[in-house]
Amino acid sequence: MAYSIRNKAVFALVSFCMAATALSVAPSTRPRRYTGLGLLAAYLSVYAGSLYAMVTQGGFDASEALGIAAVLGLGFSLASWLLTLRARPLLYDVLEPAPELFTLLLYMLPLTACVTWGFDWVRRMAPNDPVQAIAIVLAKLAIFVGIPAWLMRHRFGYFWCELAPESFRRWHMLALVGMALLVLAFQAVAGRGLRDIHAAHVPVTTLFWGIPLTFERLMVEAGVVEEFFFRCLLQSRLSAALRSELGGIVIMSLLFGLMHAPGLYLRTSVTQEGLPTHPALWMAIGYSIVITSVAGFFLGVLWARTRNFVVVVAVHAAADLLPDFLPTLRSFHLLQ
Repeated sequence: MAYSIRNKAVFALVSFCMAATALSVAPSTRPRRYTGLGLLAAYLSVYAGSLYAMVTQGGFDASEALGIAAVLGLGFSLASWLLTLRARPLLYDVLEPAPELFTLLLYMLPLTACVTWGFDWVRRMAPNDPVQAIAIVLAKLAIFVGIPAWLMRHRFGYFWCELAPESFRRWHMLALVGMALLVLAFQAVAGRGLRDIHAAHVPVTTLFWGIPLTFERLMVEAGVVEEFFFRCLLQSRLSAALRSELGGIVIMSLLFGLMHAPGLYLRTSVTQEGLPTHPALWMAIGYSIVITSVAGFFLGVLWARTRNFVVVVAVHAAADLLPDFLPTLRSFHLLQ
């Protein structure tokens, strides 16, 4: 009973956020009022309020969150901008910004329901790894990639190459490598993943094949799944509807963070710095804003500056590599 109430609370909150976003960018609300700087100021207010509540009511370490905001939000966004100075964005046209955005925001309601309840159903149907891990990946690909791509194809006439353009241009690849090394270095120094790997006494030979395997899995489960829907589809249409790249990045970052709240609250086995084993709902939401949404900024900058699906997918996978290394190998019974 308590679990059902928790699920409903998460779904209601995220649904409210989606509805509020839809109202803020709908054509009837005169999107010119919502400039990028204004939205950024509003986001900073939400961030500050969330962090204050987490520190005063939940004993959260503000210095860690502020450090992440400085490094990921400001530093990495600046690095993304500098590394893409010579990179020309790939051609990306949004044909009907308002109808397309409205369609995607409506889809986020059943999408949130799937995240809140659907993955638990998949886990019950496939309770044991590695079958469960494979089933979860397939479910994510279906709801985050397959169905949205079908909607955009049959409703607005897009082909895949138009929705997720790819290129291996030199300056795009240099940006990819530079940002991947930065996020790996940050996780190695500030994250817990590398310490957990060291404590597990993983053999060197396992590292040799385990790291590429984990990276490939994350390219699909984290990179393709999240970057296609959040960056390729949603951010592009937010920016077009708002007529502001910064505005699109800000709203996308907030939605990107909030969509992680159900997982932070309901799936407590994933390594997360600063959260207890069973966080309260408001703590999970606050964490999704003050930590997770911050990562959306530099990924948003990368997408806005390159419009290259390969770049954001690979950098996202690199960002998750160290904390997800052990869980990946254990889920496939490759490490005791």
